[in-house]
Amino acid sequence: MNVQSSLNGLDNVWIVKPAGKSRGRDIICANRINRILEYIGFGISGKEMHWVVQKYLERPFLINRRKFDIRQWVMVTDWNPLTVWFYDECYLRFSMSDFSMKDLEDNYTHLCNNSIQKEGENFEQVKNSSMWDLDSFKSFLLSHNQQEAWEEKILPQMKRISKWALMCAQDMLENRKFSCEVYGYDFILDEQLNVWLLEVNASPDMSASTHVTERLTERVMEDMIRVI
Repeated sequence: MNVQSSLNGLDNVWIVKPAGKSRGRDIICANRINRILEYIGFGISGKEMHWVVQKYLERPFLINRRKFDIRQWVMVTDWNPLTVWFYDECYLRFSMSDFSMKDLEDNYTHLCNNSIQKEGENFEQVKNSSMWDLDSFKSFLLSHNQQEAWEEKILPQMKRISKWALMCAQDMLENRKFSCEVYGYDFILDEQLNVWLLEVNASPDMSASTHVTERLTERVMEDMIRVI
């Protein structure tokens, strides 16, 4: 396994997402304003809709030349006072194509969402390599003499960002006592192992899509009940 550097320079690339959809649907990357305006002008189905346009991370931390993101579960049991539970295990989701900036609209390269990747050819043969559990990622870091990176750099950043995101929305959400909500945070790492928040998902996928999620989703739902 090799840690690969993606690019020496940066391009003016942006990622465009419909605000009200999930599972990676209708997301594109673009480096021209005309392409973005053309795409969002009247919505992809001819109807007006809201969009999120984010700067694309052009130099991600790669494993085996492939891009990945980190799915982390966070549960809120009270908004006032804000009470947050950060799950003790996350997992990595890989793209199934080698990373490249040549084709910006190749979602098998630029999106790590399992709902996208599973539509690729021969996914059934490789699906168990499309995700890693946390222990596998820690072993990878150890093999590259970065064993302290998780505990000392990555995890603390993920926790801080998780809290900050909830604090930003705290006053805009109805606080219902004796209820809870679980969110799926998606993070990505740059080449320096800095953590960047991609998005926060309500109603995150809890299906047993691979051997990794088969174990973890059952465990996280049992632990949610214990907390409640």
